[in-house]
Amino acid sequence: MAKRSIKVEDLRRFKFVSDPQIRPDGSKIAFVVSTINHDEDRYERHIWVADAETGELTQFTGGPGSDTSPRWSPDGSRLLFLSRGREPEKKTQLFVINVSGGEAVKVAETEEGVGGPQWAPNGRDILFTSKVWTDKKPEGTDVKVVKRIRYKMNAAGFFEGRRSHLFTVRVGGKPRQVTEGEYDAEAATWSHDSKSIYFVTSMAEDADTSRIRDIYRVPARGGEPVKVTEGGYSIADLSVSPDGSTLVFVGYDRPDELAADNDLYVMPAEGGKPRCITPGFKRSLLMGVGSDLKVSTSTSTPVWSGDHIYFVTADTPHCNVYKAHVETGEVETILGGVTVDGFSLSGDGSKIAYIAMDNTHPCELYLRENGEDRRLSGFNDKLLDELNLVEPEHFTFKNRLGRTVDGWVIRPTVFDPSKRYPCVLEMHGGPRGVYGNGVFQEFQLLTAEGWAVIYTNPRGSAGYEEEYTMGVMRHYGEVDLDDFMDFTDEAIRRYKWIDEDRLGLTGGSYGGYTTNWIITQTDRFKAAVTFRSICNWVSKFGVSDIGFTQPESISGAKTYWGEDLVKQMLHSPLYYVDRVKTPCLIVHSEEDYRCPMDQGEQWFTALKLNGVPTELVRFPGENHELSRSGKPKHREERFRHLIRWFREYL
Repeated sequence: MAKRSIKVEDLRRFKFVSDPQIRPDGSKIAFVVSTINHDEDRYERHIWVADAETGELTQFTGGPGSDTSPRWSPDGSRLLFLSRGREPEKKTQLFVINVSGGEAVKVAETEEGVGGPQWAPNGRDILFTSKVWTDKKPEGTDVKVVKRIRYKMNAAGFFEGRRSHLFTVRVGGKPRQVTEGEYDAEAATWSHDSKSIYFVTSMAEDADTSRIRDIYRVPARGGEPVKVTEGGYSIADLSVSPDGSTLVFVGYDRPDELAADNDLYVMPAEGGKPRCITPGFKRSLLMGVGSDLKVSTSTSTPVWSGDHIYFVTADTPHCNVYKAHVETGEVETILGGVTVDGFSLSGDGSKIAYIAMDNTHPCELYLRENGEDRRLSGFNDKLLDELNLVEPEHFTFKNRLGRTVDGWVIRPTVFDPSKRYPCVLEMHGGPRGVYGNGVFQEFQLLTAEGWAVIYTNPRGSAGYEEEYTMGVMRHYGEVDLDDFMDFTDEAIRRYKWIDEDRLGLTGGSYGGYTTNWIITQTDRFKAAVTFRSICNWVSKFGVSDIGFTQPESISGAKTYWGEDLVKQMLHSPLYYVDRVKTPCLIVHSEEDYRCPMDQGEQWFTALKLNGVPTELVRFPGENHELSRSGKPKHREERFRHLIRWFREYL
């Protein structure tokens, strides 16, 4: 059967594999499969189990609920998971089921829902987080009283008066709140004896504006938390050694730096000076490769096995699994040359369950055993057998500093080398995003229309050494502009079939900012589509969930007023809007708190007043994650607007 070009509607047929969890004895792997229910415009998520020996796949949960976060009990006899919609409730609650069969039992139910569940080593207790009101919950009013500068977060909404705290519960018992206070307890993990819990937070008065985070220990039955670290570190995640003597955390020791690499640190569990064990590892931990066809797996937690600590992070163009020796710090690549998005180890460390993708295949489940890799799932094989997806061509070039940089080009699906084709420059967000071996339906849809796609990782991107990532700090719109223009020139030089008179550009978030910025600096692009973008850093400062943290990153500004306000404006596309000639489509989500709706409105109004062809497409009920996890029908409509605009102007 002849293969066909991909269509917008194919989104509803993709299946998304995530969160692989191998049973302690290595015999089975639980994981999550997400599908799209187009008629009801929602995602359905269920837990599946793979037999590690035979590869047989079995759907483990079903029904109307959205089931996620499977976690094996230490003896492997039970599986906990989170579920929303299993009963009439709308919040996510905690369930446990015997692996041998039977009905799932609800173990914990909270008003705000349950998150981050994990078994205690004793196999009896379960730790989880839930938001609670730190003061009395307001009754009879919808008025919000805001006291802290961090009072909202994209996708989470407004959380004034509510903080994330720790709870424990036993099957058949009632949840017990372990922490309380005006702080958020994050990255929690059990002690080896199940008597204490370690977590990360800041209890300082400047918690909302400081990058410093500390580790605390609290009795599992509740009590006063004890501070284990002594400040000076920005800590993102942690775990405890199997014998309980040592903590390892992911973080950095220069909290005043704007883009410092995350490293691994170890320290005595009772307190002491942390020691970095990855000083020679020139990549930042916790980074992943982008894709619009995945449900991301949280893989930040460092995993102990023997005298090594395993972790995953991006090394362009891949995302690899590594292990670091606790004493020597020697780092070894365990799974390399693939794009891993999540993994787990069997109890003895002999097996690794992981999910991975590449440029033309979404994530599937794999197993590494005895140095051999087996693919266990093929949920997308049937659809992919129908589609003619184009493999991106990877190439490198040197930027103005002489540094070798990665780039990619995707030819049109139907290609004749004797013809010339329009070309779209795609730009990622961040700026610490990473392009690599990850699949994008968006890119393939553009090539199906008869256009080429080019993309690169400019200075500021992750997946490279720290100096490269820091290169854009205090220089937004400067070095990144140089890199994008040089890359475009290089692509045109290499691929003579690219029609330099029919160039388009697009991007989202930081990539939306660079889209806006570039069309104020040059009119070489004939069409632009800007998603969830920024046009005015001055106004973003007070309305974005992270805007108040950004001025120094953007321009080097140390304050938020006076001449520093002028610095911010000089890095804002709005300041130069009178130069724009490129037709620009603006796509924005109305509940985007990261790049708020007013940014799209300001850019639209300014372009209209200056006579630039433009439209503003507003998506109600969506946030900053529209392109990755928005409502399925909205995601499809977003694609159609993108294609429509380029059809008209390219």
